[in-house]
Amino acid sequence: MTKAYVVHRRDLNNVGDIAANPLQYFLKEDEYEAIDVLDINNTHFDDGVPVIAGGGGLIENDFIGDELRNLTQSSDINQLLEFSNLYWQNYSRTNRNAREEFFKELNDLVKRTADKLVNVKGPRIVWGAGHNAGFDKKFKGALQYPAWLQQFDAVGIRDFGQQYDWVPCASCMHPALRKKYTIKNDVIWFEHKKQLIKTTDIGSDPIPRFINSGSNIEQTIELLGSANIIITNSYHGAYWGTLLGKKVIVVEAWSSKFNALKHKPFFLSKAQQWQDFVEGIPVYRTALDECISTTESFWNNKVKGYIV
Repeated sequence: MTKAYVVHRRDLNNVGDIAANPLQYFLKEDEYEAIDVLDINNTHFDDGVPVIAGGGGLIENDFIGDELRNLTQSSDINQLLEFSNLYWQNYSRTNRNAREEFFKELNDLVKRTADKLVNVKGPRIVWGAGHNAGFDKKFKGALQYPAWLQQFDAVGIRDFGQQYDWVPCASCMHPALRKKYTIKNDVIWFEHKKQLIKTTDIGSDPIPRFINSGSNIEQTIELLGSANIIITNSYHGAYWGTLLGKKVIVVEAWSSKFNALKHKPFFLSKAQQWQDFVEGIPVYRTALDECISTTESFWNNKVKGYIV
């Protein structure tokens, strides 16, 4: 029997996406069902079964849209509203009056029908999801969160200092982060597979480069653990590097998701050379313990009681 659903971005070639599923650290694999956030409208959620949304950058994400909002109401209502949003695409101007009459009656029918539908659902919880607006589009500086988040039964977001409780990405629970690793490189680049770092902004020094593709979490964390300094534009590259006690430099930050990390990395501007700032880059020795403690508290006090 499924004890819970977890909805997150399931790009199987993105190690951060795979690691962000919080239930994998608290339940056995056969006790829950993982759903890609893009498949919400095609998924039947059993009534009464909790749905966990997160982690990952699921909020204000142009690619994902407001898919999480659909978790706050039944699939019948979602499908009815989706149906009502379909438009009569090919039409003749001579039939305008008939078309307008049709849509008026259709909209009235949809509203009456939606009001009659029973909106039975289980608890809905946001766990470790975060803001993720591109700098070139919606992001204007301060983080703004959609009103529909308030419809969830509990909300914990990975963005610190915002209007909701801070709950970091649950990947901090992965045991590989507690291991010690042999240093093999003083500096490495760890890049997002879709946002490669421009070498002209970093300099000409030969530095090993790696990307966040793949699904081997242990291998990725070992890689990050093998360096003293991590230059990255990957959220999880910065997050895991910090938890491993490394000096983290974020270059060419391309999304709002970097703006509210509790343990802030060093942000490198284009006109700067990273070598000039190494001595002053912070190392957060207690970050891992703090994230683990906060995650365990959220599980025990906000989530566990819903899991049958």
